[in-house]
Amino acid sequence: MAAFYLSIPCPFDDAYAIVVEDNGRVAYAYLLFYEDIVSDVWLYNSTATPAGSFLNTDEMPPLNPADYIKKDTLMIPISDVSQVYCEWDESEDEVIEAAIMLHGKFVAELRHGDKPGWSVFAAKDGPLALVY
Repeated sequence: MAAFYLSIPCPFDDAYAIVVEDNGRVAYAYLLFYEDIVSDVWLYNSTATPAGSFLNTDEMPPLNPADYIKKDTLMIPISDVSQVYCEWDESEDEVIEAAIMLHGKFVAELRHGDKPGWSVFAAKDGPLALVY
């Protein structure tokens, strides 16, 4: 699987950007504030999903194990910038939020200070993603 990297700047606050990265093993989205990661979320595994619920941190970033992923979920890896879109918002309490869209569908949400963020592919809350 080919690697993918995209940076998406916030249209109304240039201190923020979203980075979506698939390193050929696993894909994550990161919310950056002045280039510091202030929120992150697992998007999908690009390689074989590890069985069970053991989180292997030997390779970073880690793959999400099977127990934390919704069953029968089709996760199509990103291959082109046109497959990624981000919707930006600022909450009532002035916290920057970003919705990550892959292949035209909402898949994850990041909010400044929340680690991890939320994923529609998460079956249960874990260290890499919370259930959306």
